[in-house]
Amino acid sequence: MADHLRHLGIESRISACEGIALVGIWSVGLTVWCECVAEGWRFRWCVNGLDERSRWRYTSCPATAVETAALRIERLYRSQYLAIHGDVPTEFQ
Repeated sequence: MADHLRHLGIESRISACEGIALVGIWSVGLTVWCECVAEGWRFRWCVNGLDERSRWRYTSCPATAVETAALRIERLYRSQYLAIHGDVPTEFQ
């Protein structure tokens, strides 16, 4: 996933802990990972709110749909970046 996001202009950091790899886009508080559920492997991602009172928001997409997941994450990244920084990321200008 990190490679797909990099291709879209989004830098991320990969972290691993107890067999789980996380892709963190820390500039906007976004975390992406993959997990196995009854329906099969899924990409999951969550973003924390802009302040302490906000709730974490979770979303998912089948792991077989890498491009779809990457595009959804890109849209979320852009909207979060705009909300936090008041401008579009320079890589998208």
